[in-house]
Amino acid sequence: MRLEPILRAHAFMKVERPPELWEPDTEDRRFVSLLGEMIAAALASGAALDELTLGASNVVVCPSDDGDGRDAPQPADYVAITVRGPTDFGADDRWHRSALHRAGLLGRLHDRLDAAGAAFAYIRRTPPQGSFTVFFGRAPSASAGG
Repeated sequence: MRLEPILRAHAFMKVERPPELWEPDTEDRRFVSLLGEMIAAALASGAALDELTLGASNVVVCPSDDGDGRDAPQPADYVAITVRGPTDFGADDRWHRSALHRAGLLGRLHDRLDAAGAAFAYIRRTPPQGSFTVFFGRAPSASAGG
């Protein structure tokens, strides 16, 4: 999926991105649907659209020495998408594909996260700010033969 046009289309928000952005391994329609849910959740908690930041980041997760890895994404290259601003997405929480359905925003969006191909997601609250981040696998590079 090409992320650059989607970021440009959301210029009504603050947009942060690295100079060289990896592409996420997901499908446009499902990604945009999930992104819409992320933005709607921020707006439902009282933030104004122009107060929100849409961030895209390249993330490399290395193997952990300390445990089972359920509280972090598996080692791999990811594209992380974050919606952040003066809003409350709920209590700090984490989601992964095999997570059980539970209360809270990540529980309500379990099926959308899964359908979009998300590998990991988390909610972080540092009042008055809140953030909602979703990790997608890095799409194979065309130059690498994929």
